[in-house]
Amino acid sequence: MKFELTDLRKQISDIEIINDLRTVANNLEKHSLKMREYCKANGSQYNYQTAKKRFGSWETVLKNAGLETEKSIHGIEYGETALKTELLINDLISVAKKLDNPKFTISDYETYGKYGSATIQKRFGGWNNAKKKAKLEIGRNYNTSIEEYLQNILDLWTHYGRQPKYAEVVKPLSKYNISSYENKFGSWRLALEKFIEYVNSESVDENIEPQFIELNKEKISNLKETKKEIKIKRTPRGINLRLRFTVLKRDFFSCRKCGRAPAKDPNIILHVDHINPWSKGGETVIENLETLCEQCNLDKSNVL
Repeated sequence: MKFELTDLRKQISDIEIINDLRTVANNLEKHSLKMREYCKANGSQYNYQTAKKRFGSWETVLKNAGLETEKSIHGIEYGETALKTELLINDLISVAKKLDNPKFTISDYETYGKYGSATIQKRFGGWNNAKKKAKLEIGRNYNTSIEEYLQNILDLWTHYGRQPKYAEVVKPLSKYNISSYENKFGSWRLALEKFIEYVNSESVDENIEPQFIELNKEKISNLKETKKEIKIKRTPRGINLRLRFTVLKRDFFSCRKCGRAPAKDPNIILHVDHINPWSKGGETVIENLETLCEQCNLDKSNVL
């Protein structure tokens, strides 16, 4: 089974983006918008990166929406790479003073900073590098693995029952901020492409150790009956991310027993489970796996 991403232009039309900008501008009672103002907190459905990529530049976005273009007080629009490094560092220091907390987080900066955490991370090659440049304390190390980021995408995909959008990468549904994905992969789209590349790969995970069961079989050799211990290789008991996604998508991200799904009821939690238990000889292959909600999986366990 091969998976593909939804085409961006089929997913969101130009007029939908333009109308969304106009809605945000009306909400703020403004004739122009800065990139950082075009956000979910102000009522947007999409994000400034989607708009910029579609039309080529923020200025072009505003013109197409019939909005005025304006420069920031520094003569450069917020978020552009032409911002001077000292402006970014000074803003980090300013936020630290405002919060009286040199260990403030990416989320804090999104709320109180001028330029957006994605701009900071791209300029300095990471959030902690930026904090070091500004001589501020590092609150935590961001050593999240690629597989953890991909697992988070799978969790979001399962919740919505479809490809998650940029604006939907928010807490508490998402463990990581969208800026973390932009820093790690370059953009949300590239993160999705990495996810699809991973789940389409047929290679076996190198970190999964083969599992074995030991059987005693009688063997006659040279007319003498002996017992020989034979090791039989089996599939691992654990279900990796690639296989989980394949099963969930096949089952339309819903329970095969009761039909309930997180997309309809956010309280529903889905599991991928063996039909014939692994402990009883069932293998970890797609034919022996099914999607069950937490309750149906519990009921099944009670019966077994």
